[in-house]
Amino acid sequence: MRAVAPVSTAPATAGVAPTRRRPRHRRASTTRGVPKASAVDSEDVSTPTGPSRRGVLAAPLVAAAVSAPTGGSLFAPPRARAEETRVLVVSSSGAADAGSAKTFPSVTAALAALSARGDASPASIRLSPGVYAERVVVPASLAGDLLIEPVAGAAPGSVTLEHRTGSPYEATVENQMPASRGAVTLRLVNIRHASPSVANNYAAFATPGSSLTLESCDVQSDTGSGIAAEGATLVVKDCRVHDCKSHGVAVYGDLLGEFGSGEVSDCAVSRNGGDGVLLRQGAFGVVRGCVITDNGGFSVELVDCREGTTLVNNKWTGSKKRVAVRFGGYGEEDVVAENNVEV
Repeated sequence: MRAVAPVSTAPATAGVAPTRRRPRHRRASTTRGVPKASAVDSEDVSTPTGPSRRGVLAAPLVAAAVSAPTGGSLFAPPRARAEETRVLVVSSSGAADAGSAKTFPSVTAALAALSARGDASPASIRLSPGVYAERVVVPASLAGDLLIEPVAGAAPGSVTLEHRTGSPYEATVENQMPASRGAVTLRLVNIRHASPSVANNYAAFATPGSSLTLESCDVQSDTGSGIAAEGATLVVKDCRVHDCKSHGVAVYGDLLGEFGSGEVSDCAVSRNGGDGVLLRQGAFGVVRGCVITDNGGFSVELVDCREGTTLVNNKWTGSKKRVAVRFGGYGEEDVVAENNVEV
């Protein structure tokens, strides 16, 4: 049996009542005056009734739960399998960059070259300033840690990955590489998205069993959530996630409620149609040092989260009609909430 994490006895913070110990996974009749989640909770608060997330994604989630790596830190990416770092340059104009012999016209072309090489050494794809109108899918066949970032000296905000399509279920950035083979990091990149679908509607998506990190990125989706993980490991640092039709950041566990984690730190999450940050279905999460304001749903919503989930040093907004933080299902007694302020 796992040790139960200690629960803070600090004074209640705005939007969250003091935590009290109850047996784990025991459903209480009330949740300290906080509304409980409904039995049916759609991923997109504004989409019509349609296929559920579980129905659409059941098979890959179960497969990921079986093959997911164990041990070590929930947020630590796997170590590289070789010392050499491959550097590939991408230019939206197609022009060679500083005489580089490894310049590609698209991120997709660079990923194809990495897959063809077949080894597991780490790689860096560096983007020249511009707008890249493509869907970036890191394939499951790839191996080795991957970093996607602007070329050295590029102005802040000068690189954008954009995918707008009439086809459903297409994220702008999607990591399919298992975490056991490598982790993917995006840094200093704008991500824009539009793809009509009821489920799996995300600008950046970590598929089951993968590991995805976004650092200092700006993310927006016209049709769904900004950043999401399902049965995966997600880290979001120093990012702006805003003006998404649904949630800002959504972290779901697998169908068994045993794997899936998200760390959201030092981020600004605002003006999204759903929740600012949603953790549910057995996910473990840390929300730290964020400013979460003016979202259509709750600033943070936690439904059936695993023990040790932590909310600390955040600023968020509630209203007369809606509390800042909402709990649902089991696990509320195991959430640590400290030094949060309602603004």
